[in-house]
Amino acid sequence: MSEAIDEAQEWKRCFIALAPDAPSRDVLAALDVPLNARRVPYAQLHLTVAFIGAMSFAQGEALAQRLADHAMPVPPAEVTKIECWPGHAQPRLLVAVLAMSDAFTALDWRVRSSMGEVGLSLDARAFRPHVTLARFARDAHGAPPTSNVELPPLRFTSLVLYSSTLAKQGARYEALASLPV
Repeated sequence: MSEAIDEAQEWKRCFIALAPDAPSRDVLAALDVPLNARRVPYAQLHLTVAFIGAMSFAQGEALAQRLADHAMPVPPAEVTKIECWPGHAQPRLLVAVLAMSDAFTALDWRVRSSMGEVGLSLDARAFRPHVTLARFARDAHGAPPTSNVELPPLRFTSLVLYSSTLAKQGARYEALASLPV
């Protein structure tokens, strides 16, 4: 991030995510996606840790520093099933659900603590580790049933602070800061 900051400016639609390594992305990109869903582009596959929303440039820089101060490795994570959220009748997302682990609990705590330290609001929703594979149109009905899968554990290379811009073809992500894990 730049040294010169205009405190009145801000990034919109920010979030913190784990970026999978290339072999994990390959595994995720090879999974079947229903015809009535739009696949998440390969480069944008990620595991969202926390949604932030808007934040000032100064908060972004402070958050990146706090996250760097609290960095720790994230072990490989097991994919337990593929399912539709919120449900099969009117699906919005097709996700690869990952097993909750002590490492994910610790990561969630570190990220939330770092956000609070720089004055950002915390999302009240519980952390549910998953990677979104595809998105359904708002009016989609019916989706494949939940399935258990046997995939190799997913590995992650970095914890990334992203800004998201909505576009007709889907969201575009810009990495604002990236920390190795």
